[in-house]
Amino acid sequence: MKILRPAIFSLLLTGTLFLPVQPAAAQWAADPGATARNAFGPGAAGKANQCRGACGSGCPGTCDKAVSYECQGNAQLRRIESYDCGTHQGCRVHDDCLDTCLQKSSQPGECQKQCDTQVMERFGFENSASWLIGRGPYDGKINFEYTIAAPASPEPAYHCPDGATRQCGGSAGCAAADGTRVEPVFENYPATNGMRVSAFRTGLVCGEKVCQQTASIEVWGEDTCPGGSCTHYGMEFDFANADPAASLECSTSTSGGDDDFVGGLLKQGGDAMTTRGGTTSNNGDNATAGGGEDGMAELLGMFGKVLASGDSPDDVDVTFTPYDEQGNPDPSRAVGTRAGNGPPPVPRSVDLPGASGHLFVPMYQLKSNLNRGEVKERKIRCTHKGAPVLETVFRLEAV
Repeated sequence: MKILRPAIFSLLLTGTLFLPVQPAAAQWAADPGATARNAFGPGAAGKANQCRGACGSGCPGTCDKAVSYECQGNAQLRRIESYDCGTHQGCRVHDDCLDTCLQKSSQPGECQKQCDTQVMERFGFENSASWLIGRGPYDGKINFEYTIAAPASPEPAYHCPDGATRQCGGSAGCAAADGTRVEPVFENYPATNGMRVSAFRTGLVCGEKVCQQTASIEVWGEDTCPGGSCTHYGMEFDFANADPAASLECSTSTSGGDDDFVGGLLKQGGDAMTTRGGTTSNNGDNATAGGGEDGMAELLGMFGKVLASGDSPDDVDVTFTPYDEQGNPDPSRAVGTRAGNGPPPVPRSVDLPGASGHLFVPMYQLKSNLNRGEVKERKIRCTHKGAPVLETVFRLEAV
């Protein structure tokens, strides 16, 4: 329904709570029962708008997500991320409203308010608040499939690791000699004039190399890292045709394991501050007016939970700025993420030793950020001078 920037999210509190949205497109919301592949609205700040017509923010955590592969060429595979999302006429009306408005307007915030108001007046505040966090009521499902990250992005190619056989039936993928399923490995993007990688490997690390090719990382906490016990993993590859004066720039997004904390923050925070001058008691009833301090405390508590859910500054970078009594943002009271001690779990920037060579990129996962049996999927994309170079996905499981 709406989309937030995964890396940076700014929240200003007013009597009514609105989500900032990225510009949408002339791509109408899909109909219930449809399967839409690579359907985007044009993005802003480098982020594309996905899952048009789904209830929730972007492709919300309430969608059922699955990953499959298609065979292409003689040996390659295409990775498909599928989202089976709940939809309702109110969510489709909202996204269509944004698409129409933002094609004509340069002020996304005004379009957002206009479309929020339209949906709330037509379908009611309670339904609209539920749709905001991806919940029902629904009148059907839409299946969205993505093989690329944005409309102009190249499509990455994958191949089976050594010793595995490509499977082209069903959801495709790779099978080891004993028949067990193994994850395909990133190969490259279509030929470009920029930096190219080859011999790509991911997995647990031994010293300055990847010990064994795998995308599934069991987090035992056997190592020591800034912040506590952890498990080291990483990636390595050969590269060529690079500009050593420019770094490899990497971004990460993590899904799974926990609920949509940002969506929950907005919904529950709005509930906690039902009136600008009033407070909300623990049982949900309005208490006496008192400047909203109880509601603010509850919101800040949830805000802390959002921050704790992130494993690196790239996962969660949030700024919370309350208003003063005159209705103006008060930066002196702003609260947000701060850089922690030591290197981030996934490096943001990696220096290159030359125009070609071999590169090892170490990473780590804190044991304390995963509950036993919890699984998170961490997607990493790296660019060089703005051009995509590689992308890979790790499956992190606490044991």
